[in-house]
Amino acid sequence: FRCFGSGGSSFRLQDFSAADRTKFAAARKARLAGAAPQDVLAMLPTIAITITMSYDKAAPDIGPMSSFMIDLDANSDIAIAHVIYAPRLSALSSLLDFEADAEASEPKVEFYRHIKEILGSAYEIEVWALDPTTPSNRRRLNVNHLNALMKWDLVRAQRTLDHSGHGDADVIGSLLGNLYKTAKAPTAAVADQLLAAQLKSSVEGIERGVQEDFDAVLAGLLPAMDVLGFPGPNDTTLRPETVLNVEALLNDHTKVVYASNDGVHLPEGYNGLGTRNLIYMLLQLQSFHKEYRARETRPNTHLIFIEEPEAHLHPQMQEVFIAQLQKAVAKLSEGYPDEPAWKVQFVITTHSPHVANAATFEAVRYFLNADPVVAGTRETKVKDFKKGMATIPDPDKDFLHQYMTLTKCDLYFADKAIMVEGTTERILVPKLCDLADLKLPIEYKLARQYVTTMEVGGAYAHLFYPLIDFLELKTLVITDIDSVIGVAVKTKTGKDTTKYKKCLVVDGERTSNSAIRHWFDTTSSPNPPHIKPSDLLAKTDEEKTSGVRRLAYQIPEVKGTDVCARSFEDALVLANPKRFELEEDESMASDAWEMAKDMGKADTALQFAIREKDWVAPRYIREGLAWLAEPPPPPSELPPVQPPDTDSKASEAAS
Repeated sequence: FRCFGSGGSSFRLQDFSAADRTKFAAARKARLAGAAPQDVLAMLPTIAITITMSYDKAAPDIGPMSSFMIDLDANSDIAIAHVIYAPRLSALSSLLDFEADAEASEPKVEFYRHIKEILGSAYEIEVWALDPTTPSNRRRLNVNHLNALMKWDLVRAQRTLDHSGHGDADVIGSLLGNLYKTAKAPTAAVADQLLAAQLKSSVEGIERGVQEDFDAVLAGLLPAMDVLGFPGPNDTTLRPETVLNVEALLNDHTKVVYASNDGVHLPEGYNGLGTRNLIYMLLQLQSFHKEYRARETRPNTHLIFIEEPEAHLHPQMQEVFIAQLQKAVAKLSEGYPDEPAWKVQFVITTHSPHVANAATFEAVRYFLNADPVVAGTRETKVKDFKKGMATIPDPDKDFLHQYMTLTKCDLYFADKAIMVEGTTERILVPKLCDLADLKLPIEYKLARQYVTTMEVGGAYAHLFYPLIDFLELKTLVITDIDSVIGVAVKTKTGKDTTKYKKCLVVDGERTSNSAIRHWFDTTSSPNPPHIKPSDLLAKTDEEKTSGVRRLAYQIPEVKGTDVCARSFEDALVLANPKRFELEEDESMASDAWEMAKDMGKADTALQFAIREKDWVAPRYIREGLAWLAEPPPPPSELPPVQPPDTDSKASEAAS
C-alpha cells in the first residue's frame, strides 16, 4: 500500500518474492529465443492488490467510487479496484536486452544488478476497475482515480523517538509543522484556516519588527563594496531582509515540553519512550484526520496502518490504546459537527498478545509461516478468522475470546502449545519439559522452541479444538482420565437415581472428562456419548492424535498391566514408587490413589518443580512431550477447515 500510494516509496527488486524473481531470467531466456514481445511481457513478475468494496445502493452520492462501477447489474453493490505494478511493453528492450561483462565472475548477479537499476523506469502502476459480474470486463483508469477513491497512511514502528547518540530528538514538536500545512489549505475547515491565518499574522508582525531593527544592524555586516566600484550607476543597492517561514519555525524551532510548577519545563526527550510514543501516534492520527478533512473531494474510505503500536508501551497501555482507538476517532470527528464522521479503518500489525486481545476474532488476520511449495523459499498463509471461526457457535466463540482476554492469547505467537487441566500441571510444565529434553536430540529440544502453556480445565479444553486446528498450531492436551462409577441413591423426594463418584480406573464405568469425550466423539453432539476407561486404555497413539493435536491422559506405567492412575498426583506416585515408598504389588493403584489424597496440588507442584531433582515424569506425559518436540505434520495430513457458505457477494466483500 505504501508503494502504490501517491508520494510513497517506489517498489524495489527485493519486493518481489524469491520465487517470482526467477521469472526475470526466464523472460530474458524466452526473449533471446525469439518469443513474441507480448508473451515475454506476460512472463515477467508483477505485484498486485485487489480491493473489493461494498456500497449502499440507496446512497445519493458515492463519490469517487463511481469511476470503479462498470457493471450493469442493478442488484450489484460491489466495486473492485485492481492495482498492479507491471512492466511496460516499450521497456522490454531496456529491461531484458542485457549483455553481461565477459569478465564477470557471476553473470547472474550482474543481471539482477541491472534489473535493480532499470526497474523503476521499466515498470509502472496500472489501475483497473473490474466488473464483479463479468470478470473479463475491465476498464483502465489512472492513479489519480485510486488516490481519490482511497487515502492511506502509515504509522511506522521505528518512530525515531530514541535520541541516544543524536541529541534530543524533538519529533513530536516537528509534527506541528505538518498540522499547520494542512490547516492552511484552501479546502481545510474554516476553524483550521483561521488558526493558520492567526499564526501567519503573528509571524508577519515579528518579521516587520525584525526588518526595522535587526536588518539595519545586519547591513553593517555586508562588505564595503563601494571601494570596488559597486554599486555602479546601473546597479541597485544591496540590503539584507530576514524572512520568517511559519512551517520552518514549527518544524525546526518549536518544541513540546512537559510543564513544571517551578517554571523549569522538561524537554520531550526527558519523558519515557512509552509516553512519547503514545503522544506521537495520537498526533499522527490528528494530522491524518486534518489531511482527510482538507481534501476537496473526500475519499470513500481512509486506511491507516499502525505498525507494531506496542513499541515502548507497557501491556496495560497497549490494551488501552487499542480499546480507545475508535473513541479517539469519534472525538476527532466531534470537531466537525456539521460534517459526516471520519470514514477510517485501522490495520494494525502486532507481535503483542495484549494488542491482539483487544480485537475480536472477526478482526484478526493470522499470518502463518507455512511449508513452501518451492524448495528454498518461504511461504505465508493469511488466515481469515472471520471465515475460519464462523462455524463455531457464538457462545463458544465468546468463551474463547473472553478466556484469552482474561489470561493470554500467546496461542497466536507460539510455535507449539501445551494445554493442561489444573494448577499442578501448569506449574510443573517447565520442569517436565526439561526432563523431556534430557532424552531428546538437540534439534528437537523444547527449550529451543517457543512453547506456551494454557490452563484450560478438563471441562473446557474441547472448546479450543477448532481454534487450534484453524491456527495449525501443534498442541498437546494433557488431561486426567477421571474414572467414575455409578452409585444408586435416593433423592429428597424418594426418587431413585444414579450418582457417579470417583473410583479406580480398573473399576470405572465411564470418564467424567469432557475433553476426552469430545475428542473421541464422532457424532459432533453437544453431549457426546460416554466411554469406558478400559476402552480409553486400549486407544492407540494414532487414535489419540488428530492433525496438529495430541491427547494425553493416564495410561499404565508398565505396558500390558492394568495398574493405572486417574489423576496426575497418583500417576506421579506410580512413576516414582521408590521415592514414595510404594509397595509394587496388586494394590499399587489403590495405594497410590490414597497417597494422592493427602498431597496438596500446589505444594506437590512446587516441591517437584523446585526442590526435587531426580524424578520420573508419568509415562503419558513423557510420550506426549516426545510427540510435541518433533516437527508438526505436513499440511497434507492436517484436517481440513471447512469455510462457511457466504450468503452473498456483499458478505464476502465485507470480510
